Amino acid sequence: MSKYIGLFSGGKDSLVACHYLWFQGKLNEVLYCKTGIGLKENFDYVVETCDKFGWKLNIVEPKDNESYEDFIRKFGFPHQGMHSAIMGYLKWHPLRKFARGKDIIYVSGRRRRESRRRMGKVKGELETTENITFYSPLLEWTDKMVWDYIKNNSLERCPVYDTLHMSGDCLCGAFSELGESELIATFHGYMAEHIKSLEIDYGGQWGNNSSMIGALKQDKIDSFVCNECVFRT
Repeated sequence: MSKYIGLFSGGKDSLVACHYLWFQGKLNEVLYCKTGIGLKENFDYVVETCDKFGWKLNIVEPKDNESYEDFIRKFGFPHQGMHSAIMGYLKWHPLRKFARGKDIIYVSGRRRRESRRRMGKVKGELETTENITFYSPLLEWTDKMVWDYIKNNSLERCPVYDTLHMSGDCLCGAFSELGESELIATFHGYMAEHIKSLEIDYGGQWGNNSSMIGALKQDKIDSFVCNECVFRT
């Protein structure tokens, strides 16, 4: 009989997916991909949550020569068209290695309505890719359903949602949005400095809208509001 293992990134969807199956008595083990470009606050939250619910925590990392820095050195900073490639380095290859020789099903928090990109990519609740099977119990859930589940079950979300509005387990920058680099620079300076050092060492820029070097030069919070708002204060 296949064993369920939750893919727990620290994000709201993975939290709900893992808790949903755990509550049904189907899951007591999770796996976390330590990408090397995630926030310490997110990892601490994952550890604390697993301790709280008694989930066995497995941690996997990219193999040698496939770190985030290795990727940048070879191909430059990842942007939208390179998302699959960087995820292969940081998550897919470690997941595949962990699953090798095991009869397991990965529990994923993927949802059709999570993004337009995923609307057409997630084909069904149970999906097998390259001999790895994924189960997506939240496939048809809306954002409201996810947040209602968190509220109704008194779950604690990752504190990084208060600063970045996402979990922060992987800040590769491939799908970064306007203002994200400034938020990282403002609330998670150590990560901004790390990314800045990579920009200096290898050239190019993180993300899709501004470099981290530029973000660190901004006037922090003031850069998030329009000039009209600034002039009115």
